Amino acid sequence: MRAVLLVIPLALLGCATGAPTAKSALPLDARAPVRQLAAIKDDLDAADRMAGPAPVAGGGAMPGLSAQAAAPLKGLGFAQIAGQPGKTQNEKRLMAIRAARVDALRDLAEQVHGVRLSASTTVRDAVVADDSLNAVVNGTLRGAKTLRVTAKGSDSYEVEMELDRETVAYIVRALKGRV
Repeated sequence: MRAVLLVIPLALLGCATGAPTAKSALPLDARAPVRQLAAIKDDLDAADRMAGPAPVAGGGAMPGLSAQAAAPLKGLGFAQIAGQPGKTQNEKRLMAIRAARVDALRDLAEQVHGVRLSASTTVRDAVVADDSLNAVVNGTLRGAKTLRVTAKGSDSYEVEMELDRETVAYIVRALKGRV
């Protein structure tokens, strides 16, 4: 009888599963970029639990991901020329390129560090009086490369930047003091 009581808790421990991961929650037909973002989320979650990120394999790919899924993260940024400060049209163009580059970096930071959302709704007399949503992106990026700067129409620019997977893993390790 006593042996049976000891076996039951051990059997239950064997059935217990860990916390679900982003990769395990993906549908079978998930595309490579979605699998890549899920892997990054799992790495950041692991870092938050002080376990550190998953180690980077020799080729720069995360374990369990194909070479295609380990493609670098890409960020796009856009800016209009007309709204930029400057005395001449060329100064405004340069400022638009700079603004588009910062927007592309923000896009990369969202992918690596996430976005903190806060919302509030005020209801008075059963009517919504005020509704607000605030989004904040905060993080440090190093090693982002500008891939291209493209004029879009006559009044805007698009900038594409990338961050390779090894750099993302390094950033996560640096956040936890494990570099």
